[in-house]
Formats: sequence, C-alpha cells, structure tokens
Amino acid sequence: MRLALPLIASLALSACVSTIAEERGTLRVGIETYDTVTRTFQREDGSTYARTTVRVGAERVSCRPNDPVDCRAVVRQTQFTRSFQ
Repeated sequence: MRLALPLIASLALSACVSTIAEERGTLRVGIETYDTVTRTFQREDGSTYARTTVRVGAERVSCRPNDPVDCRAVVRQTQFTRSFQ
C-alpha cells in the first residue's frame, strides 16, 4: 500500500500538468560545475510555471528558475548537509 500511494498521486498530477519545455544547462558554484534542467509546465487552465533542478552528486535539488543566487545557495546547503552524512 505504501508504494501505491505515491504512484496514485503521481498519476493524478500527470493528468493535470504537462511539460511543454525543457532546457539543460550548467551552474558553477566555486570550482564545481553542476548540471541543471529547467522545465516549464502547463496546467489544465493554460497557466504555466517553471522549475529548475540541479544535480548534486546522486541527489537532485530544486531551486527558483533563472535565479543563480538561489540555485547556488541550494547547492551549498546540500553540500553542507551531505558533509555530515
């Protein structure tokens, strides 16, 4: 049952939102470069929103699209948190 709930939730969301654009890029934080993906989604009512994800090691973290300062802060926080694991 635990596995079924996330699957049901993702199916419900996929019916309401579709990906209309995807842009790949990179983000430089200090001497490291991270892969980014910015996706633009469209809701059933026609409105859109974007989401950027940054790959930090094996993790993917989200930040505000077109906001390198926010994305760098998220990467630094993830690095800091990973240093204690």
